[in-house]
Amino acid sequence: MLAVIIVFIIAVDYNSFGLKNKIYKTYPNIQLRKFIFKKNSIMHHFKNDYNVKFLPKTQFENLKFYKKKIIFSKKYYNNLNKKVTISYKRYGTFFINSYNNDLIITDYEGSVYRAYNFKNEALNANELSPTIIKSNIEPNRVFDTLIYKKKIYISYSKNENNCNLVVIDHAELDQKELKFKNFFKSKECNKLATPGKMQVFKNDKKLGIIFSIAEGSYNKPGKNIQNKKSIFGKIIFIPFDESLFTIFSIGHRVIQGLYSDQKIIISTEHGPRGGDEINKIIINENYGWPIASFGEKYDFSYNNKKITYKKKHYEENFKDPIFSFIEGIGISEIIKLPKFFSKYYDDHFILGSLNGNSIYFIKFNHNFEKILTLEDVFIGHRVRDLEYFNEKDLILLALEESGELGILLKSL
Repeated sequence: MLAVIIVFIIAVDYNSFGLKNKIYKTYPNIQLRKFIFKKNSIMHHFKNDYNVKFLPKTQFENLKFYKKKIIFSKKYYNNLNKKVTISYKRYGTFFINSYNNDLIITDYEGSVYRAYNFKNEALNANELSPTIIKSNIEPNRVFDTLIYKKKIYISYSKNENNCNLVVIDHAELDQKELKFKNFFKSKECNKLATPGKMQVFKNDKKLGIIFSIAEGSYNKPGKNIQNKKSIFGKIIFIPFDESLFTIFSIGHRVIQGLYSDQKIIISTEHGPRGGDEINKIIINENYGWPIASFGEKYDFSYNNKKITYKKKHYEENFKDPIFSFIEGIGISEIIKLPKFFSKYYDDHFILGSLNGNSIYFIKFNHNFEKILTLEDVFIGHRVRDLEYFNEKDLILLALEESGELGILLKSL
């Protein structure tokens, strides 16, 4: 049996008979080692998953769950695994936005697709073949998308002279061709910099975009995160009138989810090993990275008696997270559910996860200082992005490992 496995690994590695291409075309982001070296105890999982619900059921709702294979461009598949970052590693990420009756999909290469009349086609067929919209954007890698007032905003990294700039471009959506113009381009350059999430927010009577920017590699925090004169490791505010940006908060690692309703800002943030966070973002606050974290370095060993990061944020005048996932779920996007979706999940948020392969139903207290309830619902997929499609009361999930669109709706 071992000899067969070794032969299989070599065949895949050398792409014999086009085997690797065939596998990645079907599962473009699959981690083969999970399937080859799987040594799981059924009884351990049975006991560990006690009372954990698996879709389509939650604790209180019986949902329907559909998946649609997305037909991306050839460029998407050809360049997969070539653009590796601290935030996205080897996955062909894509982002989803609803726009009137349509669905807008943007892949990591910067290709923008439009699924016209998605309102009526959402639950039809097993594949989604959106139309590629011609555009002039050429990012190094896309990190987020935002639609506001008929415009699409794309955050991406741009490599110049072996150094990364962080950029936001925007274009009018209702055009046959997307003609992107620059909205923000950093003057600072950094080899380890990556742009992040965007949300619309009003700050000091000005409307604009809050924008997260990360710095660092897998196990090495950036050097500018606590430097108040640098944009790296920060959330910044950029007015729509394109006047000067301001640093909104500091001490962030990699923000994977951002929510704003003008009254509150919530971020979800990748920590190191066992330190994923949910934070209430307040202007001028410091969230502690890379000095304080409930996680440890990725090369943590159980015989290591030295603590890497400080555990008492308040003693260092840092803002405590609302919650920290010590199991390290690979936290991703967070969205709020509308009240009419479910009487059981009134005033709830949904959080996605990558390594956890789950979604979480979360209820905060009235001032967003703590979590009242957190329900883990296993889905079996890496969830990169989330979107609520109001036209059909659908929860949409970007299932990046299989290149599929997940669709959740209530059973009647």
